[in-house]
Amino acid sequence: MNFKQMLYALAVARHRNISKAAASLFISQPALSLQIKKLEEELGSPLFRREPQGVRLTTQGESFYKHAQVVEQAWYQLLDAIEREKGQVRRHLRIGIGTRVYTNHLFDPLMRFFDGHPEINVTFVTEVSGDFLSRLEDGSLDLALDRFPDAARASSKRFFSCELIAERQCVLTALDDPLAGLDTAALPQLKGKTIVTGLENSQEDKATRQAFEAHGIALTKVYRSDDIDTLMMLVERGKGIALGPRSFAAYFGIKAVPLVPESYLSLHFVCLRERMEDRELRLLKQHLLDICRQRSGEPRSAGNGTE
Repeated sequence: MNFKQMLYALAVARHRNISKAAASLFISQPALSLQIKKLEEELGSPLFRREPQGVRLTTQGESFYKHAQVVEQAWYQLLDAIEREKGQVRRHLRIGIGTRVYTNHLFDPLMRFFDGHPEINVTFVTEVSGDFLSRLEDGSLDLALDRFPDAARASSKRFFSCELIAERQCVLTALDDPLAGLDTAALPQLKGKTIVTGLENSQEDKATRQAFEAHGIALTKVYRSDDIDTLMMLVERGKGIALGPRSFAAYFGIKAVPLVPESYLSLHFVCLRERMEDRELRLLKQHLLDICRQRSGEPRSAGNGTE
C-alpha cells in the first residue's frame, strides 16, 4: 500500500461515491477504481461494499478508515512542521461543503478566494448525510459550509458559526404536484405524503422527523438516500416530497412552497471556536460575508451565540 492509495480510499469513504471521489481528486473514475482494487487485494479484504447508489464501508473498511484518518492528519502536521522549519508556512484546509453552497452559487466566489491564496491547499468534502460537526470536533475537518441546526448550536459551545445566507424552509415538490399550486403550505397538510430525506439518523433525517413529530405526524412511507441528486430526482419525478430551502427549486428543477409558520435553516460558516484564530479562516469568513452582503444589500452577523 502506498500513501496515495490510502488518500484515495479516504476520499471514496468520505464521498461514498467513486465518481464524486474521482472528481475531487482530479483523476478518472476507472483509474480510482483500479487503485482501490489494488489496495483491497494487497490488504486481502474488501474495504467497500458496492451498492446501487454508491459505496459503503465494510467492517474492515471502517477499521481502515479510522486508522487511516490518524495517519493522514499526522502527515499534514509533519508537512506543516517541515515548512515552519524552512521558514515557510504551508496551509491545508479541509472544508465540508453542503449542497446549499452550490444552490446559492457560492462555490465560484469560494474558489476566487483560493485563487488569491495559492499558498493554501484545499480538500473539499461533500456528504449529504455526513456529520460535518462530528468531523470538526475530531479534527478531520477545519471548516463546514452547511446548515447549522438550532439543536446543534444549543448542544455544544465548541463551535463558532456565522450565518451567510438566511434560507426559509419550504416544501419541495414536483412541478405537477397539487401542492405546487399553493402559495404556502403547513406541515399538517403533508400528513400521509411520501417523504424523501437522508439516511436514517443523518442530520437531514433528524431535522425532517423532528419537524413532523412536533405536529404529531408519523412518517409512513419514506425514501432515503445519501446522495442529494438521487433525493431531488425522486422529488422531481413525483415520488415524494422533501423539506428544504427555496434555492433548491431552480437548481434541481422542482417547486419550493414556503412553509407556514415561517422557519429558517440557513447556510452557515462553522468551525471550532479555537480555530477562529487561524488567519486563513478569518480571511475566508470575511470574504464570504462580503459576497453575501453585496448580494443581499443587508449586513450579516459576524457571529451568533456560539461565538
